[in-house]
Amino acid sequence: MSDTKLQRLINSMSPAEKRNFKIYVNRSASNSGSKFVLLFDFLSGKRKITEELVMRKLSLNKGSYANLRQHLYNEILTSLRLIYISKEIDIELREQIDFTRILYGKGHYLDALQLLERAKLKAVKHGQDILHLEIMEFQKMIEARHITYSRKVVNKMDLLLNESSTISRSMLNTSELLNMNIQIHGRYIERGHSRSREDFLENAAFWQEIQTKRADSESTGSTFHQRINRMQATMWYYYIQLNFQDALEAARDTAGLFNMSQQMIVKDPDLYLRCLYYVAVFSYLTHIKKDLKRYVDRMDSFLHDGKVRLNENSRQLGLTYLNLSKYNYYFSSEDWESAYQLSTALHRDYELNNFRPNNQRWGLFLYKSAVACFLTYRYDEAIDYLIEVDNIQGGILREDLLINTRLLHSICNFELGNFDLVDIRLTNLKRLLKKSKESAEVHLLTAATLRRLLKVPKAEQEPIFEDLRQGLGKFRKDPFEQKAIVYFDPNSWLDKHL
Repeated sequence: MSDTKLQRLINSMSPAEKRNFKIYVNRSASNSGSKFVLLFDFLSGKRKITEELVMRKLSLNKGSYANLRQHLYNEILTSLRLIYISKEIDIELREQIDFTRILYGKGHYLDALQLLERAKLKAVKHGQDILHLEIMEFQKMIEARHITYSRKVVNKMDLLLNESSTISRSMLNTSELLNMNIQIHGRYIERGHSRSREDFLENAAFWQEIQTKRADSESTGSTFHQRINRMQATMWYYYIQLNFQDALEAARDTAGLFNMSQQMIVKDPDLYLRCLYYVAVFSYLTHIKKDLKRYVDRMDSFLHDGKVRLNENSRQLGLTYLNLSKYNYYFSSEDWESAYQLSTALHRDYELNNFRPNNQRWGLFLYKSAVACFLTYRYDEAIDYLIEVDNIQGGILREDLLINTRLLHSICNFELGNFDLVDIRLTNLKRLLKKSKESAEVHLLTAATLRRLLKVPKAEQEPIFEDLRQGLGKFRKDPFEQKAIVYFDPNSWLDKHL
């Protein structure tokens, strides 16, 4: 196990969780001076410490150090589990199932059945279908192997078997609809939008095929997760087909489903935030600023509601969705300075480790920060952010983000008078535009405009900018080009020169 994995876990712990860990390990006097406790103290300190120094201080060789790291990692997870048993219903139910297995193993199968029945009621109440099914399968196994006198209760066994069959079918349908959701989303990741009539027909046929294969028309829609997976799959299909208005309606349906099932907001806050975010995204793409603002406010209110208990993953996910949506609202409102102030705050939180999006998301934040700098005439600062985006390793960034990044980088250098750099960057950009399925005519036209601008003096540039404005106007009815314009926004650049 790498130090990075252990260090990430320790860095993500709150002060209360670290205190709880120390209490947990010190419950036994023999642990108080243990080397894994000392290792925790070293790694949780503010001062960075090298692996070699830790091994020297603890008198360890490489093999012993690796074992100690793994032991510490497991002990931290165990202490965290004890905290979250009272907060996460699935952890609590799994503990009850574990207790039942212990009772059964000691021959107390009637007591085990009683505990399983109580756990089953709680699983049903909280919509934990997978654990519900696991509990019933355990009940059936005990009933099949032992004399439990359950058959003396009228219809008890029939009810158990019917309940098991019903939940099994429901679980299968839920799984198939989730598969359908993942499959259509994967279609977008692999192939992007429908750019031609042939693409449109192929994607329509694919959508019809997976609906026929995955969805059971007789029982689909009977549970919350079945309905929401169908709605989200429909949203992705419309998005692939560049039908942003219908995608928005499907996204609204998912948010509305949470409004009708308020208890699910608490049970699955990650999915709730994701649904709100998608409504905000499609409101941005369809230029419905009022809806965008309303859903930004809903996310903000939910994340800062003191009555809502969110784990760290939910909080970080929510902050990612909220801040991306805030950027979109500021850009659509032409409130450039607020977008810049948001960038400043986010980068401060990122440096303090209070805001931790993954690298792909952070690349998107860096790009939006660069756009905010560009729109407020801070070209050098914008270039710094754009260089950071380009330096993100691993090929994890979307191609449209890379295209926008490199094109904006060229424009910033143009505004600063670095014309030689513009020429070099446009040459590199040309190769990306040729091979990428995400390149739009908007990108090609803007790059060509920059080439033309490099060849004429400043006094003769206005007609070239006018040509770009007219060229962009031809794409008003093309949804793919309009999407590119929304995220790249060459019109804001033109407004500076016309």
